[in-house]
Amino acid sequence: MFWEMGGQRGRPRVPHLAKGQDMKRPHGVLAGLTAITVLMITLTAGSPSCVAAAEMTPIISAIEAGEHIGEYTTVCGIVKSAVHLSRSTGQPTFLNLGRPYPDQPFTVVIWGSTRALFERSPESLFDGRRICVTGTVVTHKGKPQIVVDDPGQIELADTVLPIELSYLEKVLVKVVMASLGQDVNYGSGDWDEDASRALTEFQDAEGLEPTGLPDAATLRALADGVIGIPPDDQTMIIRLLLFSLAQREEER
Repeated sequence: MFWEMGGQRGRPRVPHLAKGQDMKRPHGVLAGLTAITVLMITLTAGSPSCVAAAEMTPIISAIEAGEHIGEYTTVCGIVKSAVHLSRSTGQPTFLNLGRPYPDQPFTVVIWGSTRALFERSPESLFDGRRICVTGTVVTHKGKPQIVVDDPGQIELADTVLPIELSYLEKVLVKVVMASLGQDVNYGSGDWDEDASRALTEFQDAEGLEPTGLPDAATLRALADGVIGIPPDDQTMIIRLLLFSLAQREEER
């Protein structure tokens, strides 16, 4: 094979470019490439496969929980602070997602009677980890929360994507991140710790919840960022995607 995708980092380069080949394209073509890239990323956030998955198991981010009061759903986010109030009535444990207390957008509440059912203390199990908790969203003092009655309601979800992306879509997201200056390996469609770290940095810079995962708001922010990518890099993105797709087909 004349080109390998693995281990690609830094600003994307066009592989197998003939000597002297002109990288420039007519303005209309470049505009079309830009539109295609933006459209692909934007539609990824609401593609039929994603919508179908959401209809079966609603998954929302911690910051969205306040918009779903009274609904039975799954809320995912990173536990930014965790505390067990052993001297308080009911001996509650609080897992604060998205931001540390008191700025958290969402809290998981585990009463003492349920805490005893966990194999280890919930704070040692989940502090600093990305989790998904399923239950009915309620409010307490203006803050959305889910009260956990069974340990099975909480799952570790460090690599669970809130939107089901195809291999090519994940390559697209990683290539765009690299074009926007993030240090990420765009030679693979696997969503690993490297990709999560790079996306977290992008989300922080954009004022988004730093989950490290490509949710709808993050994908739309990436789509907006494509407009600022130099025309030659826009062309590279399209070519890299096509090479990736070709490689996947050849491996079948």
